[in-house]
Amino acid sequence: MLKFKMTTHSGMLLLPSPVTVVYNSEFSVPADDVTVEFPYIKGCEDGDFLYGFDGENLVFKGQIDEIITKSSDEKITVKITARSMAGILLDNEAEPCIYFNASSSVIFERHLQPFGFNGYIGDNNPYFGYIKISKGMSQWQVLENYCVNKYGKKPRITGDGRVILNGGINGEVLCFGNNESYRYISAESRIKRYKVISDVRLKVKQGNRYGSVIKNSLADTRLVRRRYVDALTGGGSVGTADRIISTSNGNAFEIELVCPYMLMCEVGNKATINDEVIGSYDGLYVHKIRYTADSKSEKTVITLKKEI
Repeated sequence: MLKFKMTTHSGMLLLPSPVTVVYNSEFSVPADDVTVEFPYIKGCEDGDFLYGFDGENLVFKGQIDEIITKSSDEKITVKITARSMAGILLDNEAEPCIYFNASSSVIFERHLQPFGFNGYIGDNNPYFGYIKISKGMSQWQVLENYCVNKYGKKPRITGDGRVILNGGINGEVLCFGNNESYRYISAESRIKRYKVISDVRLKVKQGNRYGSVIKNSLADTRLVRRRYVDALTGGGSVGTADRIISTSNGNAFEIELVCPYMLMCEVGNKATINDEVIGSYDGLYVHKIRYTADSKSEKTVITLKKEI
């Protein structure tokens, strides 16, 4: 089971062994979240940051959102909910401005460093173009817009607070299967046909017609699900259409595995599976992790999707 510490005005406080733990991490969601309940300890009401450890390894760092103290049958417990460091960027509004040819260091110094981030993984080459920060945009949206424009990918802030600008996770390839490194007690594959976009129509000339068509070569021709992109005045492009199609293909298939142990890997990790019933697949990645534990048992539910 994960172990936890918190920072208070008095310093670092080691928390008692949890009664229950729920940890969620999802590739398409900026912030991981943890809900942990433990026996009351003096000073925990003053907590601001929560740290989660798998042995000696830090796997979660985040600002505490809520502290609930419960008293019943002569027992006092405390339940804490917290989100990882990306939650701070989601909660803070950015100052409106326009950047021209901004480098990664400029974005970091103005939008991440003031909120406790110590560095980033990525190059310092400028993005040759402009980025407009409108009123109401969050600090996360600034970082996301910069990375999507520069790398064509969303950034990833890991559970322990590392900022990866191109979103790539360079970890081990997780091999699932009864005769592989990671075993599981159940597997479920899901084909979601409703997720697949069959084609995207683009407006590239003046007028009302969306005359250009980008077709999805992997779509079932019997099913039509269409989207429209204004590449003339709406800020879209052929690249936008390609991303819509590739994202829909990635969301159309997934495998869910239940592992009877704690597996604190990174979402984005590459994965393979070898199963007698659902088949063998490579080219997968960890899309979602849900870890739950109490005093009697623990398990990790892993959702795998195809790499885009």
